[in-house]
Order: sequence, then C-alpha cells, then structure tokens
Amino acid sequence: MKTETEDKPLQKIRALKRRITNPPVFLLAVLFFVFFGCQMRGQVKEDAVGEVSVPLMWPLPPEQPRIGYLYDISGPADLGWSPSFLEKTVAFFAGQHKNRMMVRPYGIIITPDEVLAVADPGARLVHRFYLKEKKYKKITEFRKQELVSPIGVALDARGRLYVSDSALKRVFVYDRKGTALREIGSDALLQRPTGIAVDPSSGCLYVVDSLAHAIKVFDRDGSFLFSIGKRGNGAGAFNYPTAITLDKEGNLYINDSLNFRVQIFKPDGRFLRLFGKHGDGTGELSNPKGVALDSEGHIYVTDAIFDRVQVFNTAGELLLVFGEAGQAAGQFWIPTALYIDGTDRIFIADSYNKRVQVFKFLGGEGL
Repeated sequence: MKTETEDKPLQKIRALKRRITNPPVFLLAVLFFVFFGCQMRGQVKEDAVGEVSVPLMWPLPPEQPRIGYLYDISGPADLGWSPSFLEKTVAFFAGQHKNRMMVRPYGIIITPDEVLAVADPGARLVHRFYLKEKKYKKITEFRKQELVSPIGVALDARGRLYVSDSALKRVFVYDRKGTALREIGSDALLQRPTGIAVDPSSGCLYVVDSLAHAIKVFDRDGSFLFSIGKRGNGAGAFNYPTAITLDKEGNLYINDSLNFRVQIFKPDGRFLRLFGKHGDGTGELSNPKGVALDSEGHIYVTDAIFDRVQVFNTAGELLLVFGEAGQAAGQFWIPTALYIDGTDRIFIADSYNKRVQVFKFLGGEGL
C-alpha cells in the first residue's frame, strides 16, 4: 500500500504531464471521438513511464468498442477551474479553503442540471461540482451536526439530495442549494446505512443497512414502512449488503457483498432472482462494492479486490470487463460506488486513487 506522502509526488507528475501538448496524439483522439460519436473530452492515457497512447476503450479494436474513457476528477483544478481572488478570500475567512480535493470518494450522483455530488467519508463531506457554472461547493454538516461518514447519495424527483451517514445512522435531506431540510432514521431503525436510492414515482427511500443485513424502506415523508431481508445466504437473505440501484420499473438491484452476488427484488420486497458467485476468475465476484444499470439494462458491478468493473446482462451472464489495478487513466485502486446517468456516462469512485473516473457506454449490438 502506498502512503499519502508517496501519492503527492505522483499527483504532481500527473498534473505536469497533463499540460504537455502532443498534436499527433490529439489528432488520433479527435478521429476516434468523431468515429464513435461520443462526447469524450479527448484526454489520453498516461502510463507509469510517461508514455502517451490513444484514448482508452474496451474492448480494443478490431472489436467494436463498447466503453470509452472520458476523464477523471480529483478536485476543481482537474476541470480547469480556479477561484478568483475574491472567492479565495471569502473561502479563507469562511473556513472553506480546505478539503477541495477528494480523500476517499464513495457515493456518486449527478443531477439533470449537471451538479456532480460525491460523498467522501475520508474528508467527512460531500463534494459538489457545478459542471455548467464551473463552481465548487461542499456540504460538511446537517444543521449544526458535522458529518462523520457520508457514504451514499441519491436524488428524488424534485432534485433534493439524500446523504447517508454510516456513523451517524441517519439519512439527511438537502435542497438544491444544499440547505438542510430533514433527517430520516434513528438509532433504533438504522445500524449502518450505506447505499441509498429513491424511487422517483413512489418517492420511497430504500436504505441499505449493512450491519442489519437488510434493506429499510421509508415513504416520501420519511416514515418507516418495512424491511427487506435478514442475514443468511439463501435467496432473499443478505450478508453485509452495500449498494443499491433501481431500474426503470422500480425493481431493486442490491449488491449482496459478502454473499458475492447481486439480488433483484420487486419494489415491494418480493424476491425475483440473483446472480454471481465467489471467485477470482472472470465473471466471478470477490468484493463487489457498487452496482448500476445503463440505458439498455446492462448491469455493472465494481470489484474492489481485483480493481475492475464487470458488465452482465439481465440473466447474469458476463458481457465485458474493463479496468485493472493501477493509477493511470482507466485503472483503479479499490473502486467502490458507481452511477450511470441518462446519457450513459459512467461515474466510478476510484477510492484509493482519490478521484472519480468517468467513462461512457458507447452502445452497439452484442452488449
């Protein structure tokens, strides 16, 4: 394991290399983006020895690429943002000049108006990147209670942000401006809330309670409704679940982490099916941490042990694997949560590389 002091020189080298202009490579990148019609920003892969190659894609040609790498974010500077002198002064006296960089990103969500929210339990806050306005803000507390371990994020149909804090045993709700609205849960109801999701049609909040080995369901007003599952390894039981996502019909896809599988339920908690098994081979799961679906219903699962993302069809059959261990673009060091937006951008929390990497599902037959 690299120490934090070892990471800082590497970060400086990466920042320096990003300033280097390479016209031939840039031309190749442009041709690639035009050919596939995606919205990539034209960043290129940088390996450990400083070589630069064409943009990353999976699988490699001559096969048709299905996944393309876009960019990564560690802080506002990675997006070319720098605060004005006035903003720096105000932030300094307001005590907001620190923690602009990610420490251990986990939960991710992006709003329709392009506000990227990243729960960072390492920094004890939620980063908010306003991609259109080129602004950065953060949430560090709920009213006067400082956040301790913000880990999951979700949005409701009105654009309100939900944040689970696994240490405080609550889910906090904020409006679009980051103003605290209400809290959900109690010490009696939640033991360790982690992944969360909101059904946009019913307004129900689904909370993964990892220590309770169950999913706790609340109505749109925050009142507890019912619980799904108990500890075990049978169908419908859990062993330290971590993540949850919903499909277009409101069905629940739950990462049953230490049972090494994904389980699918109806919105009312009825078990539908499961897939996955423990192992270190392709298509097997060792430490699944995140789950998400693209617009065509493919199921993406991050594996924190083997630093990769595996893509399955609805029957649980493996379609594609991308990523590997490392610190370069397209590589991971303990990937955790992931989120796929309406344009099929794939946001992945690359936790120990202290960044969020962004990819895109390019579509195409066979995946």
